[in-house]
Amino acid sequence: MTDFNVETYIKHLSMQEMTQKYQDIEKHLGYCQHCPRYGKIWSCPPLDIDVQVFLDRYDWIYLVCSKIIIDSDMVQKKDTPEKISAVGWDIMSAVKLDVDEKLRKLEGKSPGSLSLSATACNLCDECTRQDGGLCRYPEKSRYAIDAFGFSVVDITKVLFGIDILWSSDHLPEYYTLVHGFLTKDEVPDNLWRGIKMG
Repeated sequence: MTDFNVETYIKHLSMQEMTQKYQDIEKHLGYCQHCPRYGKIWSCPPLDIDVQVFLDRYDWIYLVCSKIIIDSDMVQKKDTPEKISAVGWDIMSAVKLDVDEKLRKLEGKSPGSLSLSATACNLCDECTRQDGGLCRYPEKSRYAIDAFGFSVVDITKVLFGIDILWSSDHLPEYYTLVHGFLTKDEVPDNLWRGIKMG
C-alpha cells in the first residue's frame, strides 16, 4: 500500500481564453521574484524567451491537474517541520516526474506540441544556471507553467473545483500539481489514456 494516491483531471481551453482568464504576468512573476530559486533554474523566471511570442505559437492548452491524496496515517505520523518537508517533497517530486515523463511521450504522438511542468525543474540537485552553464538535460527539461504568469491557484479552483492547501505544522490532506500541454490542434481523447497515474 502506498502512502498516497493520485486523482488526475484534464481540461483544455483555447490559448486566448487561458491568457485572458488566468494570466497576469506582472502580478505572478512579481511573486516569483521572492522565491529563493528566482534566476537560478532554467525552467523558472526570468525566462530566456519572450513569453507572449512563445505562447502565440499555440492555439490550445491542456491542463493536467493531479490531486495527490495523502494517506491519513501518514498525515498523523509526520508531525515535525523536517518530516513534513521531506515527505512532502518526495511525494510531490515522484508525481511531478511521472507526469513530466508521460507528457514528454505524448509530445511524440502530437506533432508541434510542448509540455509545461508543474513548478520548477527538479531533474538536477543543482541547476547549471547558477554557474552560467547550459542545461544538462534540454531534451527533458520543460518550463514551469507558472513561469508564464499563469495563476495555478485560480486554475485549480475555477477549472477543477480544488482549493490548494497550505500547511507548515502538518501534512495537508492533499497536494495539487498542474501541468500544461501546448498544442496547435486538439488532441484526440484516446491519447490521454496513458497520462493518468495508477
